[in-house]
This record gives sequence, C-alpha cells and structure tokens, in this order.
Amino acid sequence: MATYDFSGMFGDRYSTQQAINDAMFKDAYSYGSLDRSKYAPMTASSYGQAYMGSAGVAGLLGGVHPMMKRQNLLDEIKKKYPDPRTPKELYDLASELSSNGFGDLSMQVRQVAMEMEKNEATKAYNVGQLNKPTETWLQKIPNTLKGSIMTTALEDEYLGIVAPNLVTYDPNAWNKNKSNYNSARRANLEDIENLIDQFADSYHVAGITKQEIQAAIGDDAALTEKFIDWIRTSGNRTVADNLLLAMGRLDTEKDTTTTETEAGSEANQGAGQAVEVNDTNFPITSKWTDKIALAQKERLDRLVGEGRILEGDDLKLHEELKRRFPTTVAMATPLTVDAWWT
Repeated sequence: MATYDFSGMFGDRYSTQQAINDAMFKDAYSYGSLDRSKYAPMTASSYGQAYMGSAGVAGLLGGVHPMMKRQNLLDEIKKKYPDPRTPKELYDLASELSSNGFGDLSMQVRQVAMEMEKNEATKAYNVGQLNKPTETWLQKIPNTLKGSIMTTALEDEYLGIVAPNLVTYDPNAWNKNKSNYNSARRANLEDIENLIDQFADSYHVAGITKQEIQAAIGDDAALTEKFIDWIRTSGNRTVADNLLLAMGRLDTEKDTTTTETEAGSEANQGAGQAVEVNDTNFPITSKWTDKIALAQKERLDRLVGEGRILEGDDLKLHEELKRRFPTTVAMATPLTVDAWWT
C-alpha cells in the first residue's frame, strides 16, 4: 500500500508565523513606498512598529491572528488523525476537515482515499489472477493420484479382478497380437483414470487457488485417502468397488454368522463334492483367492438385490461365482391349500 505524507498539506506553526511576519514587512514596505519624501523609511518603520504593537496587544488580550488560528485548528485535526493509512481513515479525515471549514483540503484528502481504494482493488484483482490455477495446475491433482495409486502391482491386482486374461500377455490367447492385448489392458485401466479425473473435478471447487492445490499434492497419502473416501459413494459403482477391492479397501456386507470356511463347506454340500478351482472349471476367477471371489459375489448379489440387471462381464462373473460358491437351498415347506374339497 502506498504511503501518503500529509505534512505539507497541513502546514506547521513556524511556517505560518513566518508567513505572518513576511506579510507584515511587505505591508510596511508598501506603506513606506507611498511616501515619496525623504521620510519614507520613517513611515515604513512607524507602520511596522504599530503593526507589531497591535499584534502584541492583541495577544495579551487573548486574540489570535486568523492565520495562526487556522494553523492551530489544523494541528488539532492532525493530532486526531496522525497517520491515516486506510481509505476509511482518509474519508473520516476528509469529513473532519470539511466540517471545520477546510473544504479544499477535504477534497484533496478524499481524492487520495479514492485513489487508494482503486489501487487496492487493482492489487486484489492482480493477486487473484496470479493465484488462479491454469489448466496445467488443475492437472496436478489427478496426475499426482495416478502416480501414487496406479502402480504396476495395483494395476495387475485390479485386472485380476475385472479381466484376468489381461494380467500377463499370453501370445496364444491373443493370436500373437500384442497390440490388441495392450489396447484391451489400456481400456480397462482407463476406467480407474476416469474415476480419478472425476474426483479431481469435484475437488476443484470454484475459487480454488494454486496454494490449495500445492498443499493437496504436497501430501499424496492424505490425497489418496480423500480419493478413497470419495469413491466409496461416488463415481461408477462397479469400477469403484473393483478398485477398492484391489486396494483391499472394499467394505463388504458379510453375514457375521457365516465364515469363509462355512462358505466353502456350503460349496461342497451344494455340489455334493469339492469343486476344483482351476482354469477349466472357473476361467474367470481361478486366480482369485476365496476372499476376493466371495467379496465380488457379495457385491454382485447386492446389485441384484437392488434390482439391477447384470449384463456382459458382470453377468458372466456372477454365474461363475454362483457355481464356485453355491448356496444351500432349504427344503421348501409343503404348501397348504385351503380349498373346498379338503
């Protein structure tokens, strides 16, 4: 903020007194000049002595020269506002000057206040523009998350859930066309990237600054936790659940009375014999542990329970998981018919 010096505007007692003296001698000289005789110096001297005498007597009687009275009043106002630095303080000073008859000084101070307001507004705008993130800055949050989340291990874990045939390249399965394999793998991993981009869009609230973005990416662990909290309730539900499962963060709604061992027993009972988990019997889930497979089955069961119609890969996966973990069907209770012939 600019600093304004008002000392010259308000003057001072010594300069005012000097101005009074200069005016007195000028008047005395002028009166002396009117006398064209040899007594002109005496005329000037007499006028000067009379002027000083009248001023002295006036001082003894309590009178004050108008110029000094004006300076005294300005001194009092200056004591009240010794160092005005804000527009409000300047406007208050301008009002004080105006109410005491210093209209010209009031206008000057008011102009300074308006200039200061304009400068402050311009500075605030410039600072705002400097802190406004560019598109490059807006990419820092998603790029940071992708770098910390999408490790090779996580990608393989995720693909092991959604597309096991994409975890490792099998030339025979892809007719020795690795380009198609890479494209398919990339397409599945883009689902994770889309989730991250959606989270970043929600994080970029209106008015977010570069400093706030820098603070967010400065702690990538905390940023990852915020992302995980977000995808628990937002984004594509299937992709989010699969990602949470791959990260070991999926909250499954399991029946507390059923353990994995019991689930395995049910599978044996329902099938009448142990079902071997291999690529032939379970081509999609053969590489999954029982824990991962059960969590996926519970997720899909929950979607069906909510009225969702499974299609495509989800439908195939659900059918396979039902074969891998068949539930024991209770015997139906005989139907009692209340008819007229009974």
